[in-house]
Amino acid sequence: MVVPEHEVKGLLAGLGVRVPRGSVVPIVGGDDGLGGLVGAARGLRGPLVLKAYGSGLVHKSDVGAVRLGLGAGGLVTAAREMAARVAAAGLEPGGWLVEEQEAAGAELIVGVVRGPFGPAVLLGHGGVLAETLDQVVVRLHPLGGPDGTASLIAALPGLDALRGARGTDPADLDALAELLAAVDRVPEAVAAAYPGLELDEFECNPVIVGKDGAVAVDARLVLRPSARSDAEAEPTDFGPLFAPRTVAVAGASTGKTTFGNRFLAAYRAFGRTEGLYAVHRSAREVDGVPAVASVADIPGGADYLLVAVPAAATPQLVAGAGQHARFVHVVSGGFGEAGEDRLEQDLLAAARAAGVRLLGPNCLGVYAPSGGQTFQLGVPTEPGTIGVVSQSGGLAGDIAGAGTRRGLRFSALVTIGNAVDVGAGELVEHFAGDPATRVIGMYLEGVGADGERLARAVLRATAAGKPVVALVGGLSRQGARAVASHTGALAGGERMWEALSAASGLTVVRTLEDFLAVLAVFQRHPEAAFDAAAAPRSGVLVVGPGGGASVLAADACDRAGLAVRPLPERAAAPLRARGFGAGTSLANPVEIPLGPATGPDAFARVLKPVLAQTAYADALLHVNVQSFYGYGDGGVAPLLELLGSLGALPANGARIGLVARNLACAPPDDAERVAAACGAAGVPLFRDFDEAATAIAAVQRLHAVARATPIADIDMRATTGCSSRRLGTVRRHDREPPPYTRPFDDPEP
Repeated sequence: MVVPEHEVKGLLAGLGVRVPRGSVVPIVGGDDGLGGLVGAARGLRGPLVLKAYGSGLVHKSDVGAVRLGLGAGGLVTAAREMAARVAAAGLEPGGWLVEEQEAAGAELIVGVVRGPFGPAVLLGHGGVLAETLDQVVVRLHPLGGPDGTASLIAALPGLDALRGARGTDPADLDALAELLAAVDRVPEAVAAAYPGLELDEFECNPVIVGKDGAVAVDARLVLRPSARSDAEAEPTDFGPLFAPRTVAVAGASTGKTTFGNRFLAAYRAFGRTEGLYAVHRSAREVDGVPAVASVADIPGGADYLLVAVPAAATPQLVAGAGQHARFVHVVSGGFGEAGEDRLEQDLLAAARAAGVRLLGPNCLGVYAPSGGQTFQLGVPTEPGTIGVVSQSGGLAGDIAGAGTRRGLRFSALVTIGNAVDVGAGELVEHFAGDPATRVIGMYLEGVGADGERLARAVLRATAAGKPVVALVGGLSRQGARAVASHTGALAGGERMWEALSAASGLTVVRTLEDFLAVLAVFQRHPEAAFDAAAAPRSGVLVVGPGGGASVLAADACDRAGLAVRPLPERAAAPLRARGFGAGTSLANPVEIPLGPATGPDAFARVLKPVLAQTAYADALLHVNVQSFYGYGDGGVAPLLELLGSLGALPANGARIGLVARNLACAPPDDAERVAAACGAAGVPLFRDFDEAATAIAAVQRLHAVARATPIADIDMRATTGCSSRRLGTVRRHDREPPPYTRPFDDPEP
C-alpha cells in the first residue's frame, strides 16, 4: 500500500517535521480536478510546485509527475501536460498536490526501511541522484536519542559539504538532528495510524537543509500487512544437541561407504563408544556399531538422530521419530536449495508433528568436543571457548580444520544448512548464555525471517561481554531485492550489517582468513574490548625488520582505520641510547635488525622502553621467516627461540600479535612448529599485515563502541535493543573534530 504524499506529510508534521505549505485537489469521479487548482493556490506564495499523486506513482520524477517554478496561472496547463505523461506511463493520477517551493539548499535523503534486522534509519546525499551518488549511512532503529542522531550525522560521507565548504553557508545540522529524531519515531507513528499495517519503506527525498533549517519537500510511505509478534518462543534446551547422551545414525550401509558410514567412523575416532547406534532395517551392526531397526528400538530413545538417507525418504523417517528423539539432523540435500520447496515444507511439517527440533536439512551437523559431537576426522577433542554457527557445512569443515592449525579451540561449531527450523538467531542466543563460550562466530549467506531475532541475540552476546564475528556471504548489490523506494535500494545487505555492527560492535569480515584471524585475537583477549576500567589506549606500535615491510604494515593499518602514532621523544631516546636508529627508523614503525643472529630478546629490547613510556593498545610485531633460512644455517631453531620469548614480553597492557612474513618459505613441519610456538606463547599469529590489521581493528572498534555506550546500558527490551553507539571513531583526525563527532580518547598528544 502506497500512502498518498499529503497523508505522509501530515503524519510528519504531527511529529514536528517541517514540510512545505500546500493544498490538495483530489480527483473524484469524472472530475479531473483541474478546476480546483487555481483555488488551491490561493494563499500560497510562489513559486509553486505541482505534483500528481495516486496508486503506482512512487517515483514521480521518472514519469514527469513533478513540476517546479510555477505560478498560479500556469497550474492548469502544467497539470494537463502532466496527466498526459502519466497516462503514457500507464498510470492514472488520483489527485493534485500544490505546494510552495522551498529555497535551494543541500539535498539529503532520509528514510526508514524494514531490513533483515528490523527497522533501520538511513541518511544520505539525496535528490534525483540519490542512488547514483550512493553516499549513505544506515543505523538500526531506535537511534537512542540525541547521541544516536549525532552519531548518524557524524558518519555521513562528505559531511564537510554541509559545513560551508568553498564559501557556502553552513547547513543547520541541529535542525537536521531534530528531523532525524522525528523520523526515528515514524515506525511507531505508522503502527498507531494504520492498525494492522506496518512500515515497509519510508523516505523523504529530498530533505533540503540550509542555514535556516531543514524541510522535507517530498515524502513516500509504503505499508505492508503487519506480521510482527511480540511473543517470545519458549527457549530450547540445546544441551542434548551439543552433548547428546545417545546418538543414532540413519543411512549407514553394510555394503558401501555412505555419509552415514563416514559419520559413524568420525564418532568412533572421536572416542564415542557408548550410546552410538546405527539405524538399519535388517543389520545387527554396521561398521562395528550396534544397529537397530528404528530409533524406537533404542532404550530411552536418542537425543540426537542423524539422518543421511535420500531426501524423499526423510519426512517419513522424521515423522517416525516422535517420542523417540529430541533433535533430528538431516544431512541430506535436495530440498529448497535444489528447488524442492514442497519437500522441504513436508520435512518441517513432519518435525513439527513429531515434536522434534530439526537441524538442516543440507548440513553437516555439530562439532562439540566436550559433548562428544563431531562431523569429521582429525579435529581435536580438546574443548575451547569459541562458538560458531555456519550456514555452510563445507566452510564449517574449513573453520574447524584451518582454525585448529591456527590454535583456535571451539566450545561448539554447528552447521544449519537450509535452517528450516533451528536458525542462527536461536543458536547465537544459546552461545550468549553459555558459560563455556566466550567468543561467537557466524558464517551466513542470508538471515531470512530469523533476522530480528539474530540482531537481538548479537546484542545480548555483546551485553554479556562476548565479542561476535561474522563472515557474511552474498553482500553484492546484485543480490539486493527490488524495492519501491530509493531508501530500500540504498539500504542493501552490506549496509544493514554495518548498522548492526555500529549498534553492537559486531565485526563483519569478507574472507575466511580474516574470520579466523579475528577469532584468534578475541580468543586470546575476549574481555579486552569490554574493560571499561582499563586505562584508555589507542594506536598500534609496529616493530620488525625491513623498512619496506614496515611501510606496508603502516599502509595495512591505515586501510583498517588504525592509528600508527609516532613515538614520543621520551620513548625514542632510550632506543637511541641502546644503539637503535643508525640508518633505521624510530618513528613508528620501528625498524630493527632481526634475523638468525640477533638473539631471542630482539623484540624485548624495543618493547620494554617503548611500552613503559606510551599507552599503545596493540603491538604488531613482524618477522621475515625466509631470512632464517637464507642468512643462517640454524634453520627454524633461532626463530623458535625468538617466538618462545614472546609470552614473557613486557607488554605493559598492550596486546601482542605477530605477522610471520613469508611463512610459505618454511618447510611444512617448520611452519607447524612456528604456529605451535606462537600458540604456546599466547600470541596470535597472522599470515600478512592486512589480516593482522583487520583483527586488531576489530578489538579496538568493539572497545570504542563499548566505551561510547556502556554495555550494561543496553535496553534489551527494544526491538533491536540498542542505545547510541559509535563505530569508526578509532581513526584519528588532524583537523578539529566536527560537532557531531566524539573522538576516541587518546592519552597521547
